[in-house]
Amino acid sequence: MKFPQLRLPRTFRSLELNDADSRWENEDIVPVVKNEQNFTNRAFFGYWVAAGLNTTAWALGSSNLANGLDLGGALGGIFAGGVLSGLVAFLCGEPGVRYHLGFSMMSRATFGMYGAWFVIMLKCFVNFIFFGIQAYWGGLAASVVLSSIFPSFHTMANTLPESAQITTQQLIGFIIYIFLFTPLMFIHPSRLQPVLAVSLVTTTCTVFGVFIWAVASNGGAPLVPPKVKVSSSERSFQILRAMSAVAGAWTGACIRQSDWTRYAKTRRAPAIHQLVSGPLTVTICATLGAFATSAVNSMYGKLIWNPIAILQFVLERDYDAASRAGCFFAGMGFFISQIATNLVQNSVSCGMDLASLAPRWIDVTRGSLIMCLVGYLINPWRFVNAPGTFITVLSSFGMFVSPLAGINAIDFWVVRRLRWSVPDFYIGNSESIYWFTAGLNWRAFFAWTLAVWPSFPGFIAATGAIEVSVGWERCFSVTWWVIGFCGGAAVYYIVCLISPPPGSPYTIKHYDNDAMGVLDGVEDRNDNDEKHPTASIKSAGASGSS
Repeated sequence: MKFPQLRLPRTFRSLELNDADSRWENEDIVPVVKNEQNFTNRAFFGYWVAAGLNTTAWALGSSNLANGLDLGGALGGIFAGGVLSGLVAFLCGEPGVRYHLGFSMMSRATFGMYGAWFVIMLKCFVNFIFFGIQAYWGGLAASVVLSSIFPSFHTMANTLPESAQITTQQLIGFIIYIFLFTPLMFIHPSRLQPVLAVSLVTTTCTVFGVFIWAVASNGGAPLVPPKVKVSSSERSFQILRAMSAVAGAWTGACIRQSDWTRYAKTRRAPAIHQLVSGPLTVTICATLGAFATSAVNSMYGKLIWNPIAILQFVLERDYDAASRAGCFFAGMGFFISQIATNLVQNSVSCGMDLASLAPRWIDVTRGSLIMCLVGYLINPWRFVNAPGTFITVLSSFGMFVSPLAGINAIDFWVVRRLRWSVPDFYIGNSESIYWFTAGLNWRAFFAWTLAVWPSFPGFIAATGAIEVSVGWERCFSVTWWVIGFCGGAAVYYIVCLISPPPGSPYTIKHYDNDAMGVLDGVEDRNDNDEKHPTASIKSAGASGSS
């Protein structure tokens, strides 16, 4: 099936990138050259601190305790969920380590040249929304900082109508976040280590600082809420639910690990942090959040799960010198944390993915700017304060994403046995082994559909549209890992046994071994006379790593 070539007006043609050879490649979606493979152990540790020490992880412990779990069960479930997330990150990040290619190429290998568009658009849609929400929280942190410095800002009258769902102070903070975050989009991903290093220090100090303040101010009151009596079966389900909640919250970032591991300096640099640092940071942050939330509740009688909201409450209650100083430093720390979180979980990866949709016009910088613009314009505070039904639907997108992670992982590790034909990623016709049928791999779409549908009754019930049995509700509650990831991977593997895809070990005899290669022959972008490092393809067997 051949699609017609579009003839665009000259105005649009002037926007074409100089390094774009075709509709399938540009400099940002070919393998990373050696001089940009500079992410060390320290950089990946900073990445996982940014991903694990944030407002989402902070609230996990308290919310699970409120559901009836004891402290051991809640933290055990959270740690197990973190381990599962780390495993997904390792499985989906290995292609980046071996071939220095990102998530979009993994999607082409599994879903097809055009099928990858569905995967990328689904992920980017979620990123648009959650980027805006994280930016809104960053704006709240900025307003805390300004309130701590300027009494006039703290007492500023709200001039916006109630229908705006945001105050004047919050809007000013949001605008400040926009102006400080947007310039970071012009920094190439390979040069973001200083930002991660700053975030590592400030976020760690802030999280532990708020925890120490809450415990010290608590006056010896219990730090754990009274245990709610539940049956053993209900406790087991709640632990499984906690595991699935963590895996669901981090699956979106973990499935895109190759967008970051492609910059790894050594093969071993990412793995230890995916499998150890990630789970530990999430669990530690959830533990501190649970204790701090309980301490604040004991002191003030208010259950506040969001740490930025705690700072706002403290300033409203005690606007003295000590409170202002503490809230200033804590607010600054959380502001930097929100910048780092948006960088590692949303903007950079989304920019790379958008670049693969239209590589002739979009590079990682333009893609990141597009995502930022959409995230700013959607008025994200409306989603935070929207009716519960919409938030439930939005937060349930993990049920659609987790099967993608399982299918991608099983395709790379088992079906293809770590072997990719890199040149075929940039051939947009039937000569590519990733063309499948009209650019779509029906096997992947079939497996994805079967992995998603069991959760639909519970998903619809969660919106309040219908009532279903407890079994369907529980099926939906554990959909991310048990049904989504494992179910999608199992179905895809079985289908591939019945109908092997091109490029798998079962059909590899149809291709020359020299075709299975990687691009690793360029030390620097300026060292090669060709426009892209695609001129330096050489055979590398299964490993394909420099």
